[in-house]
Amino acid sequence: MIREPIPRPIRTPASWAAATALALAALTGLTGCATTGDCPEAIGSRDLTPAAIAATGASAHTGRLVQWGGVLIEARNRRERTELEVLGYPLDGCGRPRVQAESVGRFLIVSPGYLETAELRPGRLVTASGRLLGSEAARVGEVPYPLPMLESFKPHLWPAEPTGGPAMRPWVTIGIGGGSGGVGGGVGVAF
Repeated sequence: MIREPIPRPIRTPASWAAATALALAALTGLTGCATTGDCPEAIGSRDLTPAAIAATGASAHTGRLVQWGGVLIEARNRRERTELEVLGYPLDGCGRPRVQAESVGRFLIVSPGYLETAELRPGRLVTASGRLLGSEAARVGEVPYPLPMLESFKPHLWPAEPTGGPAMRPWVTIGIGGGSGGVGGGVGVAF
């Protein structure tokens, strides 16, 4: 049996240029900043955490503007408002809770009026901006815990992640193709 050598691809200046352009596009996409328009409006500070307010008291911070987010624990409709109990997490640049980080404490999002709680299932990611109203005495298990209250007229619900666990961000896709006109490629980046 005679084996023929495997032919090596011919490297032309056009293929080198395409590969270089593709590598530069990928590097730019990974290091650049993209805005998809899905980011909630950031009003207020992210420096003050719910845990810090629970530890020091809310009265000194009442009226301060903050942006917080986290994992929805429970949604409750009250007579004149809807309350969302949230386990807080630090936010990424777009305001999405980073659940792989350590929790920053529990808090309540207080939204005047009625929100449909059927859409507010436990486990959903939520972000809200607004002013601090103080805190409400609550219990976590048998332990008393003051829940800082954040008034938000429009909490932002994040789309549910695909099944199989949380998605890694950014998502990068690379496509390369060739034909009689040469070699081409492209990079797609989603945040």
